Amino acid sequence: MLDHGVGTIEATVEAQDAWVAHVNEIANMTLFPRANSWYMGANIEGKPRVFMPYIGGLNLYSERCDAVARNQYEGFKLTPKG
Repeated sequence: MLDHGVGTIEATVEAQDAWVAHVNEIANMTLFPRANSWYMGANIEGKPRVFMPYIGGLNLYSERCDAVARNQYEGFKLTPKG
């Protein structure tokens, strides 16, 4: 970021929603979402039940990150430094 004059980077709402959908798609292939555990936020009363960790594996995660970078950080708003 410093080398390219970027001060901040922030995901767009659409990119966030797409990522959450992908995380849920992967998680729903497992039993994790059915568990009453801290993975689902069950340890905090009133907290929405959302699966937060990414369990698609490092290879898939790296591929997705590389694709975002190749596409000029598609899904992110980059703000110039200063």
